[in-house]
Amino acid sequence: MRKTTQRNIKNYVKDGAAVDLTNYSFEDMRDFLHAHSLDKIAYSTGVYGINAGLLQDRESGQLYAITARNTALTMAF
Repeated sequence: MRKTTQRNIKNYVKDGAAVDLTNYSFEDMRDFLHAHSLDKIAYSTGVYGINAGLLQDRESGQLYAITARNTALTMAF
């Protein structure tokens, strides 16, 4: 897992390279995490701790991004 900037993780979503999971509810994120086997690829930190993260599905190679500090980020990281 490497450290990067929040802007870099947001650019993955903007460029279409990663699927944005930021607005997933608790239930949606719980179901998503149970359905996928994910590796933590990168994270971003700020003054108050981790604020963004990048995940990759082990089977498909698809990238997923969480671009804000919220429940989904806490559950995944």
